[in-house]
Amino acid sequence: MTYNSLTTVFLCAVVLGLTRIIWQSISWYLRYRRFHKSHGCQSLRTAPSKDPILGLDHFFRLGKAAHNSRYLEQFQQWFQEVGSTFGVNLMGDYVVFTNEPKNVQAVLVTKFKDFEIGQRRRDNSAELLGIGVFNADGQTWEHGRALVRPNFTRKQVADLGLFEKHVQRLFQAMPTDGTKVDIQEWVFRFTLDTGTDVLFSESSDVLLPSATDIARKFSWAFDRGIDGIAQRIRLGRFARFYYDPQYTNACKFVHNYVDAIVAKAVDRAKEWHVQRSEKPEKSEDTEEERYTFLNALAREGVEPKLIRDQILNILVAARDTSACLMSAAVFELARRPEYQAQLRQEIEGILNGRHPTFEELKDLSFLNSFVKETLRMYPPVPLNARVAKNDTVLPRGGGSDGMAPTFIPKGQLVVYQVYSMHRREDLWGADAHIFRPERWETKRPTFEYLPFNAGPRICPGQQFALVETSYVLVRLLQEYSNIGGHDNDAPWREHLTLTCSVGQGVWVSLTK
Repeated sequence: MTYNSLTTVFLCAVVLGLTRIIWQSISWYLRYRRFHKSHGCQSLRTAPSKDPILGLDHFFRLGKAAHNSRYLEQFQQWFQEVGSTFGVNLMGDYVVFTNEPKNVQAVLVTKFKDFEIGQRRRDNSAELLGIGVFNADGQTWEHGRALVRPNFTRKQVADLGLFEKHVQRLFQAMPTDGTKVDIQEWVFRFTLDTGTDVLFSESSDVLLPSATDIARKFSWAFDRGIDGIAQRIRLGRFARFYYDPQYTNACKFVHNYVDAIVAKAVDRAKEWHVQRSEKPEKSEDTEEERYTFLNALAREGVEPKLIRDQILNILVAARDTSACLMSAAVFELARRPEYQAQLRQEIEGILNGRHPTFEELKDLSFLNSFVKETLRMYPPVPLNARVAKNDTVLPRGGGSDGMAPTFIPKGQLVVYQVYSMHRREDLWGADAHIFRPERWETKRPTFEYLPFNAGPRICPGQQFALVETSYVLVRLLQEYSNIGGHDNDAPWREHLTLTCSVGQGVWVSLTK
């Protein structure tokens, strides 16, 4: 082939390529116009930017806010400046943010089939978590959720003896001589022990003085892995360039630790199948053993690597959601002696010194209000996201007042901000930024209150987290005559990973 012929072929390829791009752009625009018009959509407001091409100012603004533990506060400011639903250009990534209840309801419930978790979350979390309930879509998610649900039935959750065993270890671990202690650190150890006990039938036992070095390192490595996922998520499309040898090593250690537990579960499952084949008359319905997610997966013959993925996905929620809720509750309890006194009075009046039963926890009305208010002010998962599977519509966000529907194209990332929604004065009153449990005597919220998600992907461990937190608070107040706070005038600061805990820690002095 001559040089001129090669040039002609090259030019034809370029022309065809450009023609295809132009045609696709025109087709997309025409599709957009038709969809836009048929659904009565209006344009979405966009956060003003000094750099409309890359949005560098917004990217660095968020980076600075995250560094200063003010990431959620930054979004509060944006929602106040721009509106309850808006778009932001972040280094070429156009992201839609909303704290509008009707939009959140659409994403999670009424238009659930139009949205998914998306590939990016899987890519960002797979090194630690693999593919499981937290980051999967489709059949993988449905199968995992169906198997984990029995772990959190009423019968399972009502077994308060499991909590009491670990509560006693918590009490033994913490000083009671007035020494200043960060109870949040101990609470995270507590929920790791209870979470592994419930899910694996084998506690990590990091609360014990005799905890092994391997268990302690697992606790550290799990934390480090979660932090790494959060950093990757914040980097957006640049997450592929994230590299931290410590993160990689932490993920490997977590995997090795859990693989050993999975191997034992697989061996138990083999023995279980042998026993059932020898005694087929013994049905599963007559067995009294406690249901565990790990054993259920092993008995189904799921591949060990996939078992590891699923149980790590659930452990994130089982440990972190409860720990963040408990920590925030004690944070408020320690700086509000009037509520501490009111709770003690209610607890003593109903329990008279006894440990609470499952039913009695529900009778502690002010305690329930206190926990609900903690969830409102400090939701453990303050923001979440979905990706549009196809062209769709959000009911709010379009037009100058944000009240018209707005078009959401296929592939669009939508971030819903629960933290900000829980603090909107138009939804919660002028005292929305004040911790006031009394509001729950009359408040009956709908989608403006969303501490555990909603719809088909509502948190399966919601009841577990509420019961565990309530039980621990009751036992703390029964065990200690005073829970004294330190730096009570210091404002709350976030520590944001996949969940949100108290950035400065929860420093208290415990008196018997």
